[in-house]
Amino acid sequence: MNLTYIDFFSGAGGWDCGLQMLGFKHLGSYDINESACRTAKANLGNQISCLDLTKFNPNKDLFNADLIVGSPPCQGFSNEGYKKEKDPRNSLVWTFFNLVEKLSPQVWIFENVPGFKRLYNGVYYQALEHRLNSMSYYWNSFLIDASHYGVPQKRQRFFVIGAKEFKPEKPQATHSDFGEVLGTEKAITIWEAISDLPQVGIGEKVGIFDYNKLPECAYQVWAREGSKNVENHTTQNHSERILEKIRSVPMGEGMKVFIDKYQENKVAYCGGYRRAKKDIPSYTAYWTRGMTSIHPEEHRFLSPRECARIQSFPDRFIFKGKTIENYTQICNAVPPLLAKAFGCYIIKVLTGEEINPIPWDIWSSNNYQIFRGKIDSKCEDDNFPIQLELPF
Repeated sequence: MNLTYIDFFSGAGGWDCGLQMLGFKHLGSYDINESACRTAKANLGNQISCLDLTKFNPNKDLFNADLIVGSPPCQGFSNEGYKKEKDPRNSLVWTFFNLVEKLSPQVWIFENVPGFKRLYNGVYYQALEHRLNSMSYYWNSFLIDASHYGVPQKRQRFFVIGAKEFKPEKPQATHSDFGEVLGTEKAITIWEAISDLPQVGIGEKVGIFDYNKLPECAYQVWAREGSKNVENHTTQNHSERILEKIRSVPMGEGMKVFIDKYQENKVAYCGGYRRAKKDIPSYTAYWTRGMTSIHPEEHRFLSPRECARIQSFPDRFIFKGKTIENYTQICNAVPPLLAKAFGCYIIKVLTGEEINPIPWDIWSSNNYQIFRGKIDSKCEDDNFPIQLELPF
């Protein structure tokens, strides 16, 4: 019997995408954002409800789920922009825990930004601790770096896990910057995530392309599985002033290179215009003030599809709505491969079954030669776009 789950504040479906890779049974996902819900429905089916969770009265089918996950809106806590200490969305944290107590799952997972613990000098987190200690759950909290779970970005997030019958821990890391030295896979770089995607200029409005390169690494093979082409590969039409700024940013730097050091403290947000180095994981995928990260080689911001690759969404996951809505949906999501790592942990502790959270274990197996042969034969045919018969 498959474990069941519910996703509150589900957005475009990052949690859903990762958990459904493992066969979790979907009882329902709920969010108030209509654009995000359209994307979720298009990719995940009809168990998506667009509604205000502060007014939600759950039906009996949702009681006693195995797992509830939730990512209440984080803008009030985030470092990616102004801190809005009176942001009413901060109260949605309590909405999530009210629903958890009412529905009584075996396990629940709460996700938010790393700034959560520092809000109001820690007073908000103290209130959360008091609430958690009053509930009938063992619980634990920690910061997690998504790059340690196969996600090609240095994305830190705050998690709290609660469980009825055991003291929860964070999932075991599968990747690290030092790879085999620590007994893990090497962290996935931004270039491993996006280098096979078609080149595009600025102002690309259609965003649908055939694959015109072979996959160059296992991550790209996995990302393409089940997809016939590349969608959401749109780009912004930058002004010459913006282009001048973008051109001035070298790899590994950000907008501070063109802000006078004496003015830096007067600028509310200095995290934009970041251009990641090719040989390391990306910066955190973000969308704020019309900005996202700069492409490592090209003088433009990343496309939504490139951000989706960095977030570990497979190419078959298509985002609906306007381009700016796509950026928001993607960058606000829990990375699916991180969600999958949590899912593997929950399956292990609830059923005893161990599942490898890494979906591309082909380079280090006998399947590599089979896979390589399929690529070589496709190269000889010179037939694009290609669809490989994958060995998993």
